[in-house]
Amino acid sequence: MKEFMKFGLLASVLMLVFVGCQTMPYQPYAREVKRSPGNSGEIALKSEHRDEDRMKAQTFMATNCGSSPVKVLEEGEVVVGQTTNSNASQTHNAGQPSTQVGTLFGIPLTSGGTKASNDTSSTATTTALKEWNIKYECAKAVAVEEVVAPKATKKVRK
Repeated sequence: MKEFMKFGLLASVLMLVFVGCQTMPYQPYAREVKRSPGNSGEIALKSEHRDEDRMKAQTFMATNCGSSPVKVLEEGEVVVGQTTNSNASQTHNAGQPSTQVGTLFGIPLTSGGTKASNDTSSTATTTALKEWNIKYECAKAVAVEEVVAPKATKKVRK
């Protein structure tokens, strides 16, 4: 019975180690910013995008364009906002009492004292928030018109 319990405990620990070591699969990120159905659109990706993100964007474009080929017009990094981080610190100087160095006509003379003070310093850093945008259009198939020879016209003589 003890051997069975040891085996069960060992199996449980191994199962927990195995489950704990698994990682979550990467979830691709792409979002439609603008869409003109069957005509054009704009897709946003993370600035540091991966191949999986690009494939998801291509799926969005292909779904919008249907059987028409997709033509990428422009792509690049765009600023979509900003974030500001600030840091402030305050220091307190308690000051020092003055010391009496003597007297002049009965009036005490003092020297070396400082008043209490507070010093505050702050810094702010603003960073642009960016993403990768792809602007595209659905390339329409060029219809080939039949070239018809002009009809012969009869000339009437008078």
